[in-house]
Amino acid sequence: MVQGGIAVLKRIVTAGIALGALAAIAGPAGAQSFDARRLGMGGIIVSEVSGSNTQNVAYRAVPKPGKSFAGYNAIPLPLGIIQYFADPPEFDPDNPNFNVFQIANLLGQSPWTLQLIEPEELSSDIIIDISKNSLAVDLGELQRLFPDESIRYGVSWQSPNLEFGTPNVFAGVRPQTDGRMSLDLDPALQQVLGEAAPVQPNSVYGATDEVQAQTAIAFTAGAALPLVTAPDAPEGDPRRGGFAVYAGARLKYLSGIAFWRADAAGNFATGDTIFGTTTPIDAAYQADIRDASDPKFGAGTGVGGDFGVAVFVDKIEIGVGVTDLGSTMTWKNTDLKRIAYDSVSGNTTTEELERGVEYKSKFPVTGSLNVAYRTGPMMFGGTLDRTSNERWIPRAGFETWALAVPLRGGVYLDTYKQLQFTAGSGIKLGSIGLDIALATNSRGITTDRGLELAASLALYGPGGSE
Repeated sequence: MVQGGIAVLKRIVTAGIALGALAAIAGPAGAQSFDARRLGMGGIIVSEVSGSNTQNVAYRAVPKPGKSFAGYNAIPLPLGIIQYFADPPEFDPDNPNFNVFQIANLLGQSPWTLQLIEPEELSSDIIIDISKNSLAVDLGELQRLFPDESIRYGVSWQSPNLEFGTPNVFAGVRPQTDGRMSLDLDPALQQVLGEAAPVQPNSVYGATDEVQAQTAIAFTAGAALPLVTAPDAPEGDPRRGGFAVYAGARLKYLSGIAFWRADAAGNFATGDTIFGTTTPIDAAYQADIRDASDPKFGAGTGVGGDFGVAVFVDKIEIGVGVTDLGSTMTWKNTDLKRIAYDSVSGNTTTEELERGVEYKSKFPVTGSLNVAYRTGPMMFGGTLDRTSNERWIPRAGFETWALAVPLRGGVYLDTYKQLQFTAGSGIKLGSIGLDIALATNSRGITTDRGLELAASLALYGPGGSE
């Protein structure tokens, strides 16, 4: 029966590696920006960067920069889509070229960036040490997939954000999608997979996993107003001097389209002898799966809001933005079923627990705190982002202009707590321009860095030229 135990063990290890890889590879997905200008500055938020009012609604009320290159709108170019269609991964699990790490890696890559250098693929061997009453699994480099903490992945999409009106009063519409996964290993299993600790007799090893995905259309209305203006600021631009305060709020009505959630738990138990004459490992798995029974526009309803404030004090800018505060969905009709498996019977069962019941879910609260200082042609800034997977990302960056050519650079600390570097430049030609950015990343399952390229078209308004 040793072979049967090894087969069960392989399934456990393979499932654990797949879940860990999906979370670890995709975890830092929100660390990058679509806009090449912002990416070149380490992803910081400042008032003149295109799209800053999506994360801090107060920036809608801040006046446009005066006669400078600072303020313009950017249109990101989807370089990553071209790369994807040129060399797509294999999705068929029966194909010998199928690779779960390549599939998971898609979640960590932006369709807007071109991967110039990808982190090296894992080449570590897996060593399983077996004797009659001993079992140890050494995953080598794969151990980093199982840290001594919760493994979280989260991504939220709220674009394109289409808003109409004045800078002070506006309304709009935008899609809103949220996806989250949280994998927690009990301490004993974490030590087995993450530290190569030996499996002990008469012990239970378990893990829990929560996955949720939902999408809705947000209809918004809001206002952003100056609470204190800076009439003496050069050209009325508070970035160049004086004292000013702006605040804004964006209220949302959410019309839900689809919802899916799974709460799963699995474990395996060892007997008196790890490998004896009977099946050595008993495994069990249970997942409660809830989904909207009839996905469509209006399948759920909800409300929420975005709020922000921006303060300017003598060329220093401070902004605080919060998105999806209180954003709660009520799904009218959801179904709940339970899927269970145990290795003793070898059976998988499906049981319907609820049908057509109301269920509430929440969109994750995200936010940012940003600070910037300007002196002459130079701008220095820093941002602390709270992401949808409840991680904090610190960033720092700068920008300066030499005639019609910008120079940018930045750093940020990703969710692996590894320092990443960015740089950018471009060119302005009349009312249009081009921005490019290079950025390192560590989205693979090793700590090696990759390198990506982003590009954006720049559209300058009447005040954006000299």
